Amino acid sequence: MKINFLTLACTVMLLNTSTLWAQSNKSFIGISGGISTPIGNYSKTDLGGYGHWNNNTGFAKTGFNLGVEGAYYVLPKIGIGGVFNFSDHGKLNRSDARQLGDSYTDAFAVDYTTVTTSKRYQTLNVLVGPYFSFPCHKFSFDVRLLGGWTKSISTPEISVQLEDDESNVFTQKSSTASAFGWQAGIGLRYALTEKISLSIRGDYFYSSGIKIDNENRNNNAGRLVTNQTLSWINGSVGLAYAFGKK
Repeated sequence: MKINFLTLACTVMLLNTSTLWAQSNKSFIGISGGISTPIGNYSKTDLGGYGHWNNNTGFAKTGFNLGVEGAYYVLPKIGIGGVFNFSDHGKLNRSDARQLGDSYTDAFAVDYTTVTTSKRYQTLNVLVGPYFSFPCHKFSFDVRLLGGWTKSISTPEISVQLEDDESNVFTQKSSTASAFGWQAGIGLRYALTEKISLSIRGDYFYSSGIKIDNENRNNNAGRLVTNQTLSWINGSVGLAYAFGKK
């Protein structure tokens, strides 16, 4: 009797596994949004010290992301998809400006420095790549790896005036440069209806950097940023619309 019960249990488990593996995915398109948290050098505020200035700190702040995403399944569990999203990571605050001013005062050996800032970190991404999706009844677990075009809409612009000499002002310009970026993430979709699903996703994004121009910079004393790496983690929720046949 025990052998028969074990045989029956194993048979049921194998049938269920085969059924789930046989499930395929519908292609989808959706919208999502959520929190975007900068990490690594992009988020750091440590400027280093005299002779060892840190040119990689970004002062980026926790912000938000909004986007459109989708995938077309060429095989039951493998699709080609992409995202088009917008990210905002804030601007430099008064404390950041004061810290920068103190560093330039030290670097240039002057009595004081006035730092003014404007504009924000704002970025567009257009990324494509493979989706691996594993459906289970009303749920679908997604893994994706995407790469493509990263476009800076703006970065903080920083103007530095040494003492009261208005002719001695140099500026870290706001960047509109483009670069390559990539993103890896996981997600879960839950079918609310035959066509509409609720999605929850987490993604890691990285770009080796966008070019930063500097104006009226006559020497390299103090912090000098010519390239800004970008890295963050997105946590988002959204709705997806399924189309096509399973």
